[in-house]
Amino acid sequence: MEINYSPRFNVHTAMLMRPFILLLLLLSCTFVETQAQLQPQSPFRIGIEYGSHEIRGKIDNRWEFRHPDIRYSRQTDLSGSERVSGKGNIHYAGVKSEFSVWDNRLTFTTGLRYTLINEQVSPQQGTFIYLFHPSSQGIELFRIKGMEERLGFAGIPLEADILLWGRHSNWQGYLKAGIQGGVRIHGETSLNFLSEEMEQHGDAIISTAGAAPSRFFLNSYAGLGLRLILQNGIRLSAEITLPPHYLTKGNLTLLTPEFLGGSRFSVTMPTRLFSLK
Repeated sequence: MEINYSPRFNVHTAMLMRPFILLLLLLSCTFVETQAQLQPQSPFRIGIEYGSHEIRGKIDNRWEFRHPDIRYSRQTDLSGSERVSGKGNIHYAGVKSEFSVWDNRLTFTTGLRYTLINEQVSPQQGTFIYLFHPSSQGIELFRIKGMEERLGFAGIPLEADILLWGRHSNWQGYLKAGIQGGVRIHGETSLNFLSEEMEQHGDAIISTAGAAPSRFFLNSYAGLGLRLILQNGIRLSAEITLPPHYLTKGNLTLLTPEFLGGSRFSVTMPTRLFSLK
C-alpha cells in the first residue's frame, strides 16, 4: 500500500524551499560584500547543525489490518491494508568539527549527531481499524486508532565536501558526500487502542509481531550546498540533501520506508575566535 499525501501540501517543494528561505532571512540581517576577497582563515572550525527528511513507503508486512464496514462506501473489498496510511519524519541535530585542505577547496567533517525518527500508521477513513493478532486460541481482533514508533539514535558522521565555485568569494557552492554509523539509545513502539482497557495487551501484540528495530544503523548520503562566509570567518550553510541510503536492515518496524530528500543548516566558526589573546 503506497502512502498518500494531501495534494494541498507538496513535500518535495517545501523541502527544496527551506534552504533558500533561510538564506533570504540571513541576507535581511547580515550586510556583506558577496564578491570581496576573503582574508585567510583558520582551517579548523567547530559548529552546530540541524536537518530533516520525510518518510513514505509501504506498511511493513508483519502487520495485518481490517477496516470496519463504512456506510455508503462503494468499495466491498475491505481486507488487507488498503485503507491504512503511514507517514514519518527524521530530524537530527549535532555538533561538528571541520578541517579544510587544498587551499580550502576540500573540507573534512566529523562530530556527534542525534537522530530522532517518528512513524505513524492511521486509518484513511473512519475512526479506527482492526489489527489482526495470532494467538494460541486463533486470530484475535483489536480495535486501534493507530500505531506509533519513536526511535532515537546517536551517530558519528564522516563527511567530505568539495568546492564547485567561489573559492575567493563570500558565497560558495559545494558538493558533499558522507557516511554515518550509530546506535539506538532509546525507542518505543506503541498501539493506540480505541478502549483504554485493552492497553495491557499492547506489549504482547508487539512482541508476537517481532517488532524490534535494529540496534545499529549505517547509512550514506550526499547533498548540494550553498555557503555564506562572514568577515569574521563564521560560515552559514544551507544544503539540499538526497535521500539517505541505509546499508543496514530492520531500522524501522512500522513502515518499509522510502526516504525523501531533505534539508540541512549549519553554523561553524574558526577556533581562533575562542583565543584569549
